[in-house]
Formats: sequence, C-alpha cells, structure tokens
Amino acid sequence: MTVGGDCPHLGFGRRLRSSRAHPNGPTEPRRSPMAVSAEPLRVWRTVVPVEWIDYNGHLTEGYYGVAFGDASDAVLLELGFGPDYRDAHGTFYTVETRIRYLREVKEGAEVHTASLILGADARRLHVHHELFADSDADPVATQECMMLHVAQRADGPGVAPMAEPVASAALAAAEAHAVIPFPDHVGKGVRTLR
Repeated sequence: MTVGGDCPHLGFGRRLRSSRAHPNGPTEPRRSPMAVSAEPLRVWRTVVPVEWIDYNGHLTEGYYGVAFGDASDAVLLELGFGPDYRDAHGTFYTVETRIRYLREVKEGAEVHTASLILGADARRLHVHHELFADSDADPVATQECMMLHVAQRADGPGVAPMAEPVASAALAAAEAHAVIPFPDHVGKGVRTLR
C-alpha cells in the first residue's frame, strides 16, 4: 500500500492534479491543522516497483529523485498545500537539491522518508529528507532541497510570499524542528577535486 506515494511532484515538472483522487496517494491537503512536534514528518512511503530498478539490480539514481520529490509533495500537503491553494495563491518550485546515495535499495523494498523543515521564511522552504528501506534504522539516501513559493502573473511566474494556511504551518514546522540538530552534511554541497 502506498501512503502519499507517487504524488505528482512540482519540482520535477509534474503538476498536482485536480481534486479528483489520485490512485496512489493524496492530492488534497490535511483537513485539520498539522500537529506541530519536534519529530520528523513521516508522511510518505511506497514499495519500490520493478520500473525503478536499473541494469545493476538496484534502485536507479533518477528514482531516488522521484521518491524525494514525492516526499516533498507529501510534506507540502501536510502543510496545507493542495489544488485549491495552488489555484488561488501559487505553487512551489524546487530550485536546488543535493542527494547523497548511501546504500543500495532493491526491488520490492518498502521505503519511507523522515522529513525536516530546516527553515522557512515568507517565500522559501528548506527541507531535508532521509530515505529508509524496510526496517533498517540507517538511511539509504538523503536529500536536502530548497523550494520557492511562486505565483503566476501576467508576465510569467515569480517568487511570491506564501499564503495561509501554508505560511503559518511552514513557520510552525520550522520552529518545531529547530530543536533537532542539523545533519552534519547539510549545506555542504559537492566537493571539488581541485
């Protein structure tokens, strides 16, 4: 069973569908305010399908991005984002990511994410995901991403402040998660060979 899996990811060019039900996960935001706690958000999981497996017999690198993109969508839904919000106020673009591939994942593995809102302001969300496989306590991959809130204007899309309820939920989640130490790799980027 997929919970929050295969949500159409905004940062990869797919659009959140209309209010009709998505067969593999939610497309509607939470109906009640998100419970704010100092725990990571655990709102996305799926089983790795054969289509995600490469010629080496493990999860191919591009599908880590799909998994993290779907996890980002699930986090946005948890914050109150959905089709009605998008139509009225804007959307989110993922503008920067860094994925660390730590261990192999095989077909049929049950994968899930633990997500932190590392920071938020009026226009940005800084999110960190850890991807876990089966019951293993250590992550198989991590992703750090920056998302911008964007509104459509007559002259094209532009960065704009978030609206309610997403703005308050994002700030509250960032404040709640601030007590959790940043993972050591956050903000480090790819090292140069020179």
